[in-house]
Amino acid sequence: MIKFYHVYKAYDNRNQFALKDVTVSIQKGEFVFLTGPSGAGKTTFLRLIFRELTPTDGKVVVSGMDTSLIGKKALADFRKKIGVVFQDFKLLDNRTVFENITFVLKVLGYPERFRETKAHNVLKWVGLQHKFNEYPPSLSGGEQQRIAIARALLNDPLILLADEPTGNLDYDLSIEIMKLFERINNRGTTVVVATHDKSIIEMFKKRVIRLENGYLKR
Repeated sequence: MIKFYHVYKAYDNRNQFALKDVTVSIQKGEFVFLTGPSGAGKTTFLRLIFRELTPTDGKVVVSGMDTSLIGKKALADFRKKIGVVFQDFKLLDNRTVFENITFVLKVLGYPERFRETKAHNVLKWVGLQHKFNEYPPSLSGGEQQRIAIARALLNDPLILLADEPTGNLDYDLSIEIMKLFERINNRGTTVVVATHDKSIIEMFKKRVIRLENGYLKR
């Protein structure tokens, strides 16, 4: 599903490498924790999967596609296969939950009834269908994160990436969010969660990929 072959990623004209000779595979349907200290390269790793970045050297293959060879026209279709959840939620305060979840669909011209059906389906999945017309500032941190997860699930992605998704949540809410990721994984979605929270990693007993100073640690 996801394969890195001797991947290097440099910034600042090759003077600073975020990733160095990373070779690793993540199988279809796996749940993987990506961990390491701040600055280890976790976010860069995720951005390469999502094709927000391309490798400086080496190759990243996602769902059978070399990401460096994906053209602009094919990129939107490629990204439909991947849901992304961020630490800071990235919700628009002046838009309802429904509008936040379906913003991209509206831009693409999908009719409102279609968007409403899609939004109801994913909100039901995260247990927040009753928040359909609420605005993000009225929601708790845990609810906002679940809305962000619902948005990431809108296109039934093959892969779900989460970058420090519990970083702004307390312990109990963090466990709740991780259990939701488990449910998503149990339906066949490949899940990659970047986190430095050792207690979460120890509790959920998933495969761990560790980065340190840009290197993959064995």
